[in-house]
Amino acid sequence: MSLIHDIQAAAIAQNSDIPTLLRMCKLLAARISHTEFAEWVDRELNGYPRVEDLPDYRVVRVDSYGSFIGSFSRADKLQIPVSILPEELQDSFRHAYMGSGISAYTDLVSNNKSGSAQEAWPVSLAVHHASKITPGMQCVSAWKEIPIGAIVRLMDSVKTRVLGFAIDLEREAPNAGELPIGSAPPLTRERMTQIFNTNIHGNVGNIANASTGVNQSSAQSIEAGDWPMLQKRLIELGINIEDANSLRDDLDRARASTSPDQKTTTLSTWLGRLVGKAASGASGVGIEIASAGIAKALAMYLGINGGP
Repeated sequence: MSLIHDIQAAAIAQNSDIPTLLRMCKLLAARISHTEFAEWVDRELNGYPRVEDLPDYRVVRVDSYGSFIGSFSRADKLQIPVSILPEELQDSFRHAYMGSGISAYTDLVSNNKSGSAQEAWPVSLAVHHASKITPGMQCVSAWKEIPIGAIVRLMDSVKTRVLGFAIDLEREAPNAGELPIGSAPPLTRERMTQIFNTNIHGNVGNIANASTGVNQSSAQSIEAGDWPMLQKRLIELGINIEDANSLRDDLDRARASTSPDQKTTTLSTWLGRLVGKAASGASGVGIEIASAGIAKALAMYLGINGGP
């Protein structure tokens, strides 16, 4: 198999090793001489040095909890409202900022039995501020609690972005992954940057925007919440009716949410499932269509910005 095909297969595989996938991407970035892709791969492998540099899929809304001790009582886990913190700190404690290298999260998911991970508060904040919520008890430790599901979504998001990039690159430069390191880029810098931005930095709902050769006639008429049109479009794209209907409840819950993150996460999750079905031949969906037409149709149904 070619390097691009190896990357596509690893991105689709349910239990693939994501650090290995990213190292293959590092080699691909060197062969196609694309600096931005190489930098993104290095940050995913080694971590992001600044919170300001984190992509949206590495920031998740969380709740905080603490352990409290009193003269005659003890509470090992009480929820702490961030409103007890100074206003300038509240937003940063509503979110967890997952800036470590990807291997830290793959290991965490593999070895975690509790269903969540913890990010500790500074002790001074826990003692001084969290203690206000329990008269007669002292907060001795506090932490943000990160659901394991949020970490799994981070990893799925990386795989989905890599898959979209590899598909679009192969479509326009099929032999790009076999170029000698140091050779001329296979495409113009402008086109490479467009492919990179669409798949890596862009909303997953934008995957189809720069695609060519994908039938999008029905997608043009899908309005947010128009289930009959979405169902029709998915069936046109090769999804069987049972698979199409199985996602409706998830999509409607996400559409009703005011959280853009929930909509994007639901879109990414279902795109990954449908692409997996395509790869295994379970639904007859082509890989290119799964990463483009389906993503676009789901994004329009959810009302995610970036659809036409």
